[in-house]
Amino acid sequence: MRETRFITDNSSLRQLAQDLGGERIIALDTEFLTERYFYPRLCLVQIGTPKVLATVDPLACEDLSPLAELLADPTVLLLHAGAQDLTILRRRLGYLPSKVFDTQIAAAFLGFGHSISYSRLVESCCGVKLSRSRAYTDWAQRPLADDQLKYALDDVRYLMRVYEHLSKSLLKQGRLGWVEEECSLARNLALNDPDPREQWRRLSGVRGARRRQLLVLRELVAWREEEARRRDRPRQHIVPDRVLREISQSTPRSVSELKNMRGLHPREHKRSGMAIIAAVEAGLAAPDSSLPAPRRRLYLKNDPAVGVVASLADTYMKTRARELGLAPQLLANRKDLELIVRMMAENGGRPLEEGTSSQGNPEVRLLDGWRREVAGEDVMRLLAGCIALRVKISSNRVDLVVEDEKNS
Repeated sequence: MRETRFITDNSSLRQLAQDLGGERIIALDTEFLTERYFYPRLCLVQIGTPKVLATVDPLACEDLSPLAELLADPTVLLLHAGAQDLTILRRRLGYLPSKVFDTQIAAAFLGFGHSISYSRLVESCCGVKLSRSRAYTDWAQRPLADDQLKYALDDVRYLMRVYEHLSKSLLKQGRLGWVEEECSLARNLALNDPDPREQWRRLSGVRGARRRQLLVLRELVAWREEEARRRDRPRQHIVPDRVLREISQSTPRSVSELKNMRGLHPREHKRSGMAIIAAVEAGLAAPDSSLPAPRRRLYLKNDPAVGVVASLADTYMKTRARELGLAPQLLANRKDLELIVRMMAENGGRPLEEGTSSQGNPEVRLLDGWRREVAGEDVMRLLAGCIALRVKISSNRVDLVVEDEKNS
């Protein structure tokens, strides 16, 4: 029976860190609020080890440095769907453990689907059905009720057992290294905040905009990003995306021209009008050399055959994923496959070298690492005409037969 602790003061947290020091693996989850803040507001930390289950109240504990010490190397931090947990921990603790194991990522390598929930995974691995009655609770309220604390502790109560179950299967199938690689990538993504000057690329509805308008938009979005961080308010509560797009197109040159801008709150007009105009002026005054580079023209952009061939590659990739017991989304998505088709066409139909990327476009994961080994090479051999697919329909089943010339 594990001891249960509810940590609400600095001295108790220091004692917890001392008692659990040296633990090889620590299960962790967090509860937070995102609706009213730019940065998710950390409201509760749950910790699980073979000896102790504990909740830590970060609203009551001013000094969280013992928590950072507890998670220090060589501890493996055990999480489920932990991308946001990692970002929150990095901001509050100024530190992330060097090794992370995410059970949702691991489960995708064992045929559980791409984003299985914690409750479903616990039920599958441990035979325990969890209550989700407190899934939408307000974790900032105090005091927390007993059932809230029990619900929170359940998120780490079974995580070690799930980890042991998944690890044994991964070792047996030789996939533990693949999972560790994916978890390392997830950890590294949480290390830094996004560049404010690159956030304009996330906005929708800017296709067809002139490059000078994009530069004004970049300045406006960068200003909003920094202002939202400074005030710790959601981006859309500062100035909505659609208003920034409209400002970048109309390029007002004075605060008075902003007054009738639809969607800009009068309070924000008064508070930030000068800063908004300064961002517009900065975008208009920037040298041509600083204009955002247009996306590289996609080879065979309007050729409908690209989509047809990508569908064939997608069919093969899903067949391969089923054979391997992997979630297909782990390997590639439809855009990745279309990009590979174009890149191979541009390369004269020849397979692409490892580490190849299309200039001006994101890296294609299927071309590197374990993905290339288990599916990427064969997808390119399919596109090069070295692999054929044949449908075989019998009285009680439908099969997709792969015919490979190297096995002929």
